[in-house]
Amino acid sequence: MSRVEERAPATFTNNLTQAADATDAGTTDSHMHQSSTVGVHEYFEVVSLSTSDDNDVSASLSKYIPAGAVIIDAGLTVVEIATSAHGDVALEVHSAAVADDAASAGTEIVGADVSGNVSSPDADLDASSDGVVGEAVSMGSLLPVDRATDATYLHVCSKEDMSSMEGSPKVGVYVKWLGKAAVDI
Repeated sequence: MSRVEERAPATFTNNLTQAADATDAGTTDSHMHQSSTVGVHEYFEVVSLSTSDDNDVSASLSKYIPAGAVIIDAGLTVVEIATSAHGDVALEVHSAAVADDAASAGTEIVGADVSGNVSSPDADLDASSDGVVGEAVSMGSLLPVDRATDATYLHVCSKEDMSSMEGSPKVGVYVKWLGKAAVDI
């Protein structure tokens, strides 16, 4: 005869952290086990695009995701458009921080160059003067991205020469993952 022990059910918390000025600062929503930072997390941050060459980093998020995460959803949305016809961008993941206007060497997870053309729509986000505030691109049907032993640094990368871009375009970046909570850079 086996003995069955009764245990108290695991307790989970919903920690919502929102910055005072959510227009540019990031917002995190986490559902995790009470005694750790492991769980499912969502993060949204508005970043300002900088002038950059084609396939360079145009903006970096203020947090990174520790190793072991699996990204299950991501997207970009236009918050403010440029005043010039420059502003096609995509979202990439990197295993290290990359400076703005430095060559991007990550893996694209949202945009026209995602392997298998699965972003929805299959396009880069247009934050140029031809774009529309509120326009969005998601990772679509891309399978979850297992980051294994790599930390995840998120970068919005230019997909055209934006070195002469004018104005102050802003892009909202959304990411949802399983794993540890994001860490400030």
